[in-house]
Amino acid sequence: MTDREDHVSERLLTDSPAQRTAILISTMFASSLPTVNITVVNVVLPQMRGDLSAGIEEISWALTATLIAMAISMPTAGWITNRFGGRQSVLAMTLAFTVSTGMLGPATTLEEVIFWRFCQGLFGGLIPSLSMVIVLNSYPQRQHARALALWAGGIMIGPVVGPVLGGYLSEIHSWRLAFLFMVPWGVIAYLTLLAVIPATSKQANLRLDWLGFLTLAIALASAQLMLDRGNRLDWFESHEIVIWAVIFGFAFYLFVAHSITTRQPFIDLRIFADRNFVIGTAFMFVNGAITFASLMLLPTLLGDLRDVPAETIGILLTPRSFGFIFGTYILGRLIRFMDPRLMLALGYVVNAWAFWYMAQFNLTVGTTEVFIAGFLLGLGEGIAWTPLVTITFSSLTQELRSYAVAMFHSARFFASGVGISLVVVVLTRSMQTNRAELNESLSHFSENAEFSGISALWSLDHLGGLAALESELVRQATMISYVNDFWVLMFASLLVMPLALLAKPIWKRPA
Repeated sequence: MTDREDHVSERLLTDSPAQRTAILISTMFASSLPTVNITVVNVVLPQMRGDLSAGIEEISWALTATLIAMAISMPTAGWITNRFGGRQSVLAMTLAFTVSTGMLGPATTLEEVIFWRFCQGLFGGLIPSLSMVIVLNSYPQRQHARALALWAGGIMIGPVVGPVLGGYLSEIHSWRLAFLFMVPWGVIAYLTLLAVIPATSKQANLRLDWLGFLTLAIALASAQLMLDRGNRLDWFESHEIVIWAVIFGFAFYLFVAHSITTRQPFIDLRIFADRNFVIGTAFMFVNGAITFASLMLLPTLLGDLRDVPAETIGILLTPRSFGFIFGTYILGRLIRFMDPRLMLALGYVVNAWAFWYMAQFNLTVGTTEVFIAGFLLGLGEGIAWTPLVTITFSSLTQELRSYAVAMFHSARFFASGVGISLVVVVLTRSMQTNRAELNESLSHFSENAEFSGISALWSLDHLGGLAALESELVRQATMISYVNDFWVLMFASLLVMPLALLAKPIWKRPA
């Protein structure tokens, strides 16, 4: 099929290869800003807590507010694109995100910080979804895999720059500078998008299905709150968690029932009749769970058990992004010669291998092992990304594409909460169990306490020895708990892998 035929059948935004490249670069740059924002806050959160005189529970709302806002906004990407047009929508969201980021600089109270963080999530969460629709509509379908591989690889600049930038700027000035620094880049992104993206069609008469929007927003927000606060409140032993669970179940039921029966639903559920989209979204769900869970585990392991400074932790996280870029740009070319389904499965095999490698960590783990593990994780994600998006959107019409992209990203985001909650539960429960089991072997009659080199330090006969022994027991129990989490993530990667074989074949062997 020629580019002209593709243009007729797919209504491309442009026939100019140069303009397509400009659109790809500008949307890639704009989409990287929210990822920088997410990774920056993880590094500067301790400094924010001290500056705002906030407790752990209070400062956690600076993170939770963003997550809730993203849960509410992400599913709206399809309707916003169709109603206002892709160009107008991504410009508005980029500008609003930039203003919200700038307002964090002069914020002086915790309430102000939470409000502007909510706005960041509300507007910034939409930018990648809106940008992805624009990229898909700018390129003919046969070039989607390559275009999205380049787009995703560019976005990974955010996780590379974010932790290092946040740690450095917070050290030389304060956490405020880490956010203010992003403002000029947001302005540049806005002006670039304004210059290169052509006018896009819009459906001015498309009404918003308010009932569908509100029920889905309430369902996702309550689910996010339940997942975020569940472990701290002992899950269903807490009346608050029970209330959030009931609200989620009732709102989600209303959303599905209403979407099936209304003539113009907020989310067109016909996308779930497409087998490849459902399988791709399932992979994206698992990807979100294992990606964000491992991003949470590694920094806490290094900081709590190895006493690694925040700036160093930021540097140690960068190999993951380099692995992703290598897997996307270099090994991603295999999709020209290899069935995307097999390539997708290969990516998750590499992911499982990375988690198996991390399950061999102990309390002497060094920077080399962390570098290798991070690179392998990024490599697996990079290998899987191109075939994943190729399979997911291969048989969807352009009419349904904007809805599909919104739900595709929402699945990854929602899964991040599920994954983090799962590993936190495993971590805390394992720590209690491991601590009890290790303690059972300690007594005056235990051979483990009779080695000459440690008997004085860990003596059971005085308080100093007992305190030192208790500290070591906690460290060992915690390390075992982290290893248990890595095993769980490894099995999750392996369990989803066979789904790739159920996807419809879309690949033809080159002549």
